[in-house]
Amino acid sequence: MLINCKSCKKKFLLNQREIDLEGSLITCEHCKNEWIYESRTHFLESKLTELDNDLNKKEINLNQQNIKHNEKIILLEKDLKIKNEELNKQRILEERIATFEKRITDTEKLNSLQADLEIHRTKLEEDVKNTSEKILTRNKDIEKKANYLEMKINSYDFEKINNEKNPIAVNDKNNDVVNLSNYEQKERSKTNKTNETNKTKPRYFWPNISDK
Repeated sequence: MLINCKSCKKKFLLNQREIDLEGSLITCEHCKNEWIYESRTHFLESKLTELDNDLNKKEINLNQQNIKHNEKIILLEKDLKIKNEELNKQRILEERIATFEKRITDTEKLNSLQADLEIHRTKLEEDVKNTSEKILTRNKDIEKKANYLEMKINSYDFEKINNEKNPIAVNDKNNDVVNLSNYEQKERSKTNKTNETNKTKPRYFWPNISDK
């Protein structure tokens, strides 16, 4: 029977049947290594047992690795969920930042507009002040002119009153200018004398009696 050495892997010949060699100590003719011979069937059974054990170990190891991987995956999924939530928060923050940037731009425009409005307001205040001063000055000038006109009008009235106190008339005969006040005084004197004369004359109640 041809045997393969388990150590040097070389082949050598034994003059025995395989069934007789089962459990026998065999020595390699080449390397002198010794081992217990097993039949092919027994070898395969042992081999399958070893494979089964190895496979079981592998399966256990793989299951353990899978459990670890699943636990890691769960942790990673949780972490990814947290990261995604963080990304969403960052998007919201970016949108808020963009909104703030727009507001800042609008605020800068408002600030520029406010500066222009302040300049315009200051100019208007100055214009109002200058116009008020002009109005005040013109009012003073108008008041002075009105006072002057009033004085002139009052002076005209005074002259009229003086003329009314001493009226003059024209004599029809020789067109001489006459002082009306003296003329009126003379006329009043004549009238008074006539009235006094009429008072001294007796009056009679009977019409047949005449004055003597």
